[in-house]
Amino acid sequence: MSFESDVFLQYRPVRERMIRHGFVRSGKDMVFRGEIMFGKFQAEFRWSEQNTPGITVWDDGEEYSLIHVESADGDYVRRVRDACIVWMTEIRDSCFARKQFCGEQANRISEALLQTFGDMPDDPWQSKYPGIGVFRHPGNSKWYAIIMNTDGACVRHPGVHCDVLTFRAGPRRCGELLQMPGFVPGYHMNRKSWVSVILDDSVPDEVVLAELSAARTLLATGKRKDVPGVWLVPANPKYFDVVDAFAKKRTILWKQSTDIHVNDTVYLYVGAPYSAILYRCRVAETDIPYSYNDGNVRMDHVMKIRRTHCYPPAQFTFAELKKFGVNAVRGPRRIPESLLKALEENAGPKGRPHS
Repeated sequence: MSFESDVFLQYRPVRERMIRHGFVRSGKDMVFRGEIMFGKFQAEFRWSEQNTPGITVWDDGEEYSLIHVESADGDYVRRVRDACIVWMTEIRDSCFARKQFCGEQANRISEALLQTFGDMPDDPWQSKYPGIGVFRHPGNSKWYAIIMNTDGACVRHPGVHCDVLTFRAGPRRCGELLQMPGFVPGYHMNRKSWVSVILDDSVPDEVVLAELSAARTLLATGKRKDVPGVWLVPANPKYFDVVDAFAKKRTILWKQSTDIHVNDTVYLYVGAPYSAILYRCRVAETDIPYSYNDGNVRMDHVMKIRRTHCYPPAQFTFAELKKFGVNAVRGPRRIPESLLKALEENAGPKGRPHS
């Protein structure tokens, strides 16, 4: 396996992110160009039609091919190869999504839930069981779906291991779905209210996602608890300079997720070159009509957030967040209790703002 493949193992491309990042189409491949080692080398990363990665680097117009020679292990070639890995890792984290699940449909469904609702799967068993993810409603943390890779015999499909999605449907819808091809009584759940489906493309994505949206709504119809929510929200300086905005005003407008409400707390994770949590904010107003679409960002309503604390850029970096189990910040998401505790402790009287 090549060193490029090692970087992208268990990752898949997200075309929309690649285009926003600056990838261009070259034939049937996607290509991104840049520099490594402070401009010493020109670099081209290529994602092929066969979903394989490749990198080419040039020094003064001449290709430096030693990076692909396995037996070449001199100090200089190792440094060039390491620089390639760092550059590709940045591309991967910006433009690719981790394959948490075994099958392609399971990963597509997971990515669609992230893009639509900001919901990311978590693993209550801490990877004791591979290929598993629980989806929760952010308003109350209750499960609305779970994907498991298990023996197909458990869902009337013996002889293979497969990704099984089990979701809330409610008694009435449960009865209706069980009359349709592909749906079976909920695996490991209350069969009166939960339904399972094998994610092998026998049931189209749009059908599955419609049922998951309804399942999510089931948990949102009850009265909302009078407890403010806490969110970790990404901010991309490429599209909006939030640091400059907060330097001028303490209160700004921000794209709103449907699940964020007045008095919720928002921690803003600001992307490269900071790649760190920089701000704690309180949501002052929501559901403000706002029409904006520049091809990269689309908004039809926004919220008003007020900065209540600034964190030093070196304090809660992405590397530090990984220690708390946060491996990606692609959309509004919940914050692990341990990270929230650390954020609050460092926002006290001794916390020093950097504005």
